[in-house]
Amino acid sequence: MKYEPVEALLKSASQYFEVFFIQENVKGPIRLVDTRIGLIGFLILVLLSISTFSPPKLFFIFFNLLLLIVVSNIPIRTYLKRVGLIPLFIFTIMLPQIFISSFEYAILFTFRVCLAVSFLIIFTLITPFKEILTSLRFYKIPEILVLTLSFTYSYTYLVFNELYRILIARESRRFNNKSYRKIWHEGGELLGMFFIKVYERGENIHLARISRGYSNMPYSVKFIKFNLMPNIIFISFIASVTVGWMVL
Repeated sequence: MKYEPVEALLKSASQYFEVFFIQENVKGPIRLVDTRIGLIGFLILVLLSISTFSPPKLFFIFFNLLLLIVVSNIPIRTYLKRVGLIPLFIFTIMLPQIFISSFEYAILFTFRVCLAVSFLIIFTLITPFKEILTSLRFYKIPEILVLTLSFTYSYTYLVFNELYRILIARESRRFNNKSYRKIWHEGGELLGMFFIKVYERGENIHLARISRGYSNMPYSVKFIKFNLMPNIIFISFIASVTVGWMVL
């Protein structure tokens, strides 16, 4: 049918982002690193990834990314599920740059963004989200930003889950092919219904939270016991990557 490719893409995207925002909490040696130190270390790796277009530097970062994946005991399949559509999505956005700049520029831009996202994925896979929020509070990040990040994380899964349910319901009630005009008209109705349902469901969840004693006060989270050696090794790794990046 005319509209099947578009809806199939939307369904695949909604399923992908549902998986993307589910925490795995993979156990590995890097989990022994203090979350507050890990947060700074991974942010440095992200900055190194997006601060250059040099192929040698990017491949050097890529090699260290693979090393982190192995050391973290993250299954390759789990990592690929998270990365998934990101390279294709970024490259699609960069397609006009092929004609404005060059094909090499589009490839390198896609590569560097994928590296940065990959480091964030690794960090969220090995670190509980509550500890990430507590680390942000430790560094005196404004509370409103931390709360916004918390709500965004909580409701993003809800948004894509609701989109998938609406698409499945619409598909089960469709019997014949329709004109493009009718398809666009129904697509607009679906979009409006989607936002209404997400708003109503999010409001119900928030009211349920409040009825169970939720407040904006930050909850206390205990970090894992501080181990000196894993933290020294991790800091040394970040320092060596930074020095290697500068030398290249």
